[in-house]
Amino acid sequence: MRHHLTGLTLALAALASPAAAQDVWDDPGGIETAATYETAIVGASDGSEALLYTARGAFEMNYVLQNGAEVGFRASGGLDKDNPGRAGFSGIVGPAQPLTGPAGAFTGLARGPGFEDAGPRGRIETGYIYIEGGYGELRAGLDEGAATRFFEGAPTLFRYASLANPALDPSGLALVRTDHDLTGPSLKVSYATPRILGVRAGVSLTPEANAPGLDRDPSRLVGGQSGPHIEDALELALNVSRRLPRSGVRIRAGAAWSQADASQAALPGIYDTVETWSAGGSLEFSSFALGASYLDSTNGFAAAGDYTALSAALRVNLGKFDTGIEYAESDDDGLGAESDSIGLSLGRNLNENIRVVGGWQRLDTRYRGNPVPLAPETRETSDGIVIEITLSG
Repeated sequence: MRHHLTGLTLALAALASPAAAQDVWDDPGGIETAATYETAIVGASDGSEALLYTARGAFEMNYVLQNGAEVGFRASGGLDKDNPGRAGFSGIVGPAQPLTGPAGAFTGLARGPGFEDAGPRGRIETGYIYIEGGYGELRAGLDEGAATRFFEGAPTLFRYASLANPALDPSGLALVRTDHDLTGPSLKVSYATPRILGVRAGVSLTPEANAPGLDRDPSRLVGGQSGPHIEDALELALNVSRRLPRSGVRIRAGAAWSQADASQAALPGIYDTVETWSAGGSLEFSSFALGASYLDSTNGFAAAGDYTALSAALRVNLGKFDTGIEYAESDDDGLGAESDSIGLSLGRNLNENIRVVGGWQRLDTRYRGNPVPLAPETRETSDGIVIEITLSG
């Protein structure tokens, strides 16, 4: 597939900038650069970890050619102190069992005899070159896939500690993921069309989707064993972002499909194709916003082991404050687990750089017992206050 990627990269580069072969490097505008950062602290009254933190930064430089196309380089990375048993969302969950089961190719979750103990982790999240012109944008390098980039979902107040897709999980019990991140920061090539009438489409090809990231870490050992090897991943995605002219309502929506090969030499016959699809969106009014997202994945298992997740939220603006309610649920056949959670939140921007969000969150997970011999259902819950303080610039 690598030879196909090379040919596709060259073809899309010509498509993105039809006049790239001309002498276009004499523009005196020069190279522009920009840098951003964001740090956050998350504290919780209930959970296996009371205090978590993250520090992330991004850098970009670009150059505008005479034909109007923009070429450049973007990079980002960070440092996380996440829940030691759930760093990068993956990990051992549920009541202990004698042997470690296979981890889901999408979720990275498994059952096993004990929990992980990961410390702070530093990761390079992106590092890619791009060219963007009248025919779209081409990227090549370490980057998110099109399915993740075009994701739209519920308007939660929390930036890192939400019930769905949490980057930091103080409870260690969050099992809901709808952001369709199958390939993480692995080496890939992506193409996105121009946005026409608010609509944009994208495709990504990833030869090997096993690079470790802050929010997805498939290379991490789970219960002492490596997860499935994911390769030849294809992602197709569609995004809509449009403001209705008369009402002023902003409509956001996204849909994506991905497919990849999953295998594990130590577990022959357990894994097969991992196929995932997702959809979500939101409506933003002047004083409130509401939205939802849904994901369905085979999780890479050859037999039964599907994973489904749903999240929904409502955010209301009350002058200087925002308030919200959030709900999330998942059903993981591979784990034999059903989870649902609900949260109430209140947030405020103290200035242009500092935001504080606090709220109450309740998470409830039921693990189905083994049918033979018959075993009772077990349950894990977390119920408490979560506070998130974010500094950005």
